[in-house]
Amino acid sequence: MRLQLNMFEFMSETPFLAPKQQRSQQTQEKLVKALHHSLKSKFFEHISIKELADYAEVSVGTFYRRFKNKESLLPMLYQDFGIALDNWVSELEAQHYKNLDDVVNTLCHKTYVFLSSQQGVFRTLHLNSRLHSELLGSDKHINRRVIYQRLAQLISQTDTKVSEAAAGTAVFLIVSSLLDKVLYHDLTPAIACDLSAQQYAQELPKIILAYLG
Repeated sequence: MRLQLNMFEFMSETPFLAPKQQRSQQTQEKLVKALHHSLKSKFFEHISIKELADYAEVSVGTFYRRFKNKESLLPMLYQDFGIALDNWVSELEAQHYKNLDDVVNTLCHKTYVFLSSQQGVFRTLHLNSRLHSELLGSDKHINRRVIYQRLAQLISQTDTKVSEAAAGTAVFLIVSSLLDKVLYHDLTPAIACDLSAQQYAQELPKIILAYLG
């Protein structure tokens, strides 16, 4: 029971001290960078504070002077992810698309690549945002709803016959189904499809284009 309370407290109280000096800010950035590094090979729950401190070249005591616990790093990880997501969508918007087939195929492929490149970060945020919904409001700079609207506009602007509602539904289908195949490929419901995540990303455009008509 106490463990569950501690997990909740990291979001309900101030989880970390905002850095006032440049050195403190650099320490904070090093620790977040260390978390990114560890998530490439480990699940968040298997990462120790000592491991993060060692990679950041700071003491465990320095970590606790700045953060309450490991979970206190999550809001900053969420903000970093928001920046990466915004940059990714901007790159998609900068491309030229020939037609609806082109944009849907590109969205499916690029989404698969983006999810695969940051599996550890996606899994950590995906699970923790459901346990602690407060995490979703911790990024004051990037509006996720707007991000998805921008993706939907890539579809509706390429083919004006596609409604905004249909384009938004297509984006939801692309992101949510690929998220399951990439992050939880050996769990239900992803196991309903025997294709690998990469193969599914190649098959998915057929489903989306049939829906869009």
